[in-house]
Amino acid sequence: MRRILFIQMILVAGLVSLAGQTPEERYSQAGVLYGSGDYSGAAAIYRQLFEEGFRSGDLFYNTGNAFFKSGDNASAILFYERAKLLSPADEDIDYNLQIARSRITDRLETVPQLFFVRWFDFLSLLASTNFWAVGAIVLFLLSLMLAVLFLTRARARGRLLSFWLSLATLLLSMLLISLAVRNNSLVNHNSRAVIMCSIVTGRSAPGETGNELFVLHSGTTVTVEQELGDFREVRLPDGNKGWIRADCMEKI
Repeated sequence: MRRILFIQMILVAGLVSLAGQTPEERYSQAGVLYGSGDYSGAAAIYRQLFEEGFRSGDLFYNTGNAFFKSGDNASAILFYERAKLLSPADEDIDYNLQIARSRITDRLETVPQLFFVRWFDFLSLLASTNFWAVGAIVLFLLSLMLAVLFLTRARARGRLLSFWLSLATLLLSMLLISLAVRNNSLVNHNSRAVIMCSIVTGRSAPGETGNELFVLHSGTTVTVEQELGDFREVRLPDGNKGWIRADCMEKI
């Protein structure tokens, strides 16, 4: 199990838990439990840290590993998916996620996603929302400065160069704003969820009286389309839709 620089927990190491341990100490304890083969104990501590609000690609990766080793494949997939959002270029996460997915029951064909959309999503996750937003503001201000130079320079050559540089930085600023918006949507408003129940029936309407459309098993990833009471309309990877119980899934 790889060594982790868990920055978020170090920053709040002064906070003391009910058990008298700092988050950093509990994180280290979970690593010790994992190393000794107590995967369920490690997963419980990692999960508690997540529920207390700690977020890190490494935390999610280790949580997924602990759940996978303890036999909870659905929870492993859930946390690997969360880890992938924060560390999209991490090959270890991708590999472990594929291994976990290979063990689920459902084999659904995935509707192909446009290359540009996949590329843009991947790019947006390479940095945080704040990073993209600050970069966009800096470039926008630079664009304004170049625009002023364009308006004040007397020489035609200098004016032309200022114009094109101003336009380029403005367009790049707009791109970074788009990346910030997409990153925020994927990380903070993710509509995907993982089926946690061993088996659940998808129906044509919310409730138990709708026609049965499909059956899903734990570990399958779906997209939540609508919410109504205790039921959620979900879209499957193959594009089919149906209503299932909300308590049988957990948002990524």
